[in-house]
Amino acid sequence: MTTLKRNWGIIGILFIAALLLVPATQARAKSEKVEGRSFTQITRIHVIKVGDVDGHVIGVFERRGLGSVNGEVAKYLNRGMFDYIKGKGTAEGYTTYTFEDGSTTVAKFQGTVAPTKDKRSTGKGTYSYIGGSGRFEGIKGGGSWTVMRYTPYTAEETKGDVIVNFTGTRTMPKK
Repeated sequence: MTTLKRNWGIIGILFIAALLLVPATQARAKSEKVEGRSFTQITRIHVIKVGDVDGHVIGVFERRGLGSVNGEVAKYLNRGMFDYIKGKGTAEGYTTYTFEDGSTTVAKFQGTVAPTKDKRSTGKGTYSYIGGSGRFEGIKGGGSWTVMRYTPYTAEETKGDVIVNFTGTRTMPKK
C-alpha cells in the first residue's frame, strides 16, 4: 500500500510540474504585432487579353521597393498574378522582405483590387507567412493589407507607384 501511495504521489508531482512548465515554454513563442508600409513600383509585367468580355486581362508582375516593418527598413520584392475585368478583380502571389542583416520573411498574399473614380486603384486582402531565414526562420502568422496605386503603369513615365500598408501578428519558434 505504501509503494502504491508513493507511486501515485510521484505521478501527481510530475503532473503538476508538467502543468507549470507548459505555460513557461509557450511564453517563449509569443506573438507580436507587426505593421508596416512599403513604397513600390512595377519592375516587370506581362498582360494577356482573355477575349471573353471587354477589358478582361490576366497577368503576372514583379514589384520592388522599400518598406518599413515595425520601424525597420527592408527591401521589398513582390511577385504575383492577377485576373481583372476593367481593372477590377483578384490578385495573389508572394512578398519577400530582406532586412539589413540578410534575414528574410516570405508571405503568401491574396486579395481584391478595384479602380477608383479618380483613375487610381485600391485593394485589400490577407497574407500568411510561409517562411523566413536568419532571425525569422520558422516565422508563423499573418494579417491584412491595403494598397493604393497612385500612378498607372506606363513604360516611359511611371511604373505603377503603389503604397502598401499592412498589419498582423508574427510568432517566432522557441529557440
